[in-house]
Amino acid sequence: MAYQTGKIATAQAINEILREWEHGQLNRRALLRRAAALGISIPALAALTGRGGSGRAAAAVLNAFQDDPASGTMGGVLKIGTIGEAPHLDEHQTTAGVVAEVTYPAYETLFTYDATYQAIPQLVGNYSVSEDGLVHTFGLRQGVMFHNGEEMKAPDVVASIERWSRISGVGKRLIEKTVSIEPTDDYTVTWSMTAPYGTILIALAHNTQACTIHPKSIIDAGTDEPWTDVAQYVGTGPYKIVEWQRDAKLRLERFDGYVSAAETVLGYGGKKYAYADAIEFYPVPEESSRVAGLQAEDYHMILDVGNDQYEVLQGQTGIIAEILPPTQWDLHFMNWESAMFKDNLPMREAILYAMDPMPQLQSGRGGGDFVRLDPGLMMQQTAWYTTAGSENYNVYNPDTAKAKLQEAGYAGETLRFLTTQEYSYMYGQVIVMKQQLEDIGIVVDMQVTDWATVLENRAKKDAWEMFLTGHGFVPDPSQISYVGQMNIYPGWWSSESSLALSADLLSETEFDTRFGIWEQVQTAAYTELPALKTGDSSVCSFRSEKLGGWDGQFERGQKYWNFWIKG
Repeated sequence: MAYQTGKIATAQAINEILREWEHGQLNRRALLRRAAALGISIPALAALTGRGGSGRAAAAVLNAFQDDPASGTMGGVLKIGTIGEAPHLDEHQTTAGVVAEVTYPAYETLFTYDATYQAIPQLVGNYSVSEDGLVHTFGLRQGVMFHNGEEMKAPDVVASIERWSRISGVGKRLIEKTVSIEPTDDYTVTWSMTAPYGTILIALAHNTQACTIHPKSIIDAGTDEPWTDVAQYVGTGPYKIVEWQRDAKLRLERFDGYVSAAETVLGYGGKKYAYADAIEFYPVPEESSRVAGLQAEDYHMILDVGNDQYEVLQGQTGIIAEILPPTQWDLHFMNWESAMFKDNLPMREAILYAMDPMPQLQSGRGGGDFVRLDPGLMMQQTAWYTTAGSENYNVYNPDTAKAKLQEAGYAGETLRFLTTQEYSYMYGQVIVMKQQLEDIGIVVDMQVTDWATVLENRAKKDAWEMFLTGHGFVPDPSQISYVGQMNIYPGWWSSESSLALSADLLSETEFDTRFGIWEQVQTAAYTELPALKTGDSSVCSFRSEKLGGWDGQFERGQKYWNFWIKG
């Protein structure tokens, strides 16, 4: 009887999983975890779906998954079409994605991200922090080899951190609170700080302008200027950089001396499988040429291709065109230093109630499956996602907006709105927002310039009232521009209570404590109104059906080390 009851419960659970999948309520990783918890393989789940009469759903389940990475096929050259040539391959120097994308398989950091974007050890074997939060001790993994045959040891790590901290903005902030970074022995680094810094592990896991680890011998022989010699591009990753023909091809080959940090894949960490013999990146600035290359099977994947190509490539033989989970969100900033908004919450509330976000998203981002209304300032893919403060999101009500205008004492002053046509998503949303503001009686001066001028003007506290920009995916809320840099980022959100919360968010170490603080910060963002979120937006993945190993985790770059080429 118990066995039969268990079977019924399992069947109910399967039906619930499939219902959520068909309604778009689960992403691939969530579906895989739910199925695994029931002891059901993806092919078996798809078969059950098909018996239920939904052939389309069964195909979707199978299409969304490929074989487990442990069963990948060895050999071949993985070919990627990129947006253009990297200026150099020195990851310490730049936040540019064009550098991070091509060096990610070759370089590694002390920490990386798991599937929910929490920091986990990569080159570190064990880690501890003193009770007062001032001394961080990193025990390194032993036997980790650099591509030049040297073993990674503590002096290499210290030299890499010191070079990175002289160049990187994140590193400079860390060093400001640092007393010393010492190699205690060959495999131990001790980092002493002047104050607790709860985001140190996230800073060391970041993979754009990352604190990548390189041999001390190379660092000592070079400078803090960008490295230009291929012989300097030495890391610990599963692939090594062997050839760079400028404007033609960058070639990485499997590093046979690589040893993974763990035996299972853990997001961007854990087990790394180097299936392909080599990875080749081809700079192809013209989007149409990248698309043509994918169609001609010259590339297994193409990067940085606009969403408008989705309808072109969807359904083409041999190509997978997929709308990915949202990773971008857009927001209107209000200038807390302007006469219109300073110490005038009712005026900011009038803007809140005047804004109808969906028409803006449809104008700027395309609408449909490419956009989502969601109050979270951290994406759903992260452990930080919360709907705190959502009662003040998407509350369009022109009558309330007009009442708030009257309460604010608005007397027809001009609202200067900075924007540009260089980013179509910005212009598309602002032009709709302008109409919505004018509909409640606000006079709007929409100042359209190039993006460089917008950046110049938004830094001036007396030059504007509003501007819109986009925010990319971040793993930690301290990396949100106007949270981690309150009173500094244009808009100058400066309430004393929120500044104090921001400082606590940076200094605390424990996740549960920090999550509680983050919920307070997001709530404050919706009650004090430094900026107004419109919604989330997606990008697309375009790849060959011959590409194996795609697991849908893409937000911080592609994990090329787990890709293989199907026969």
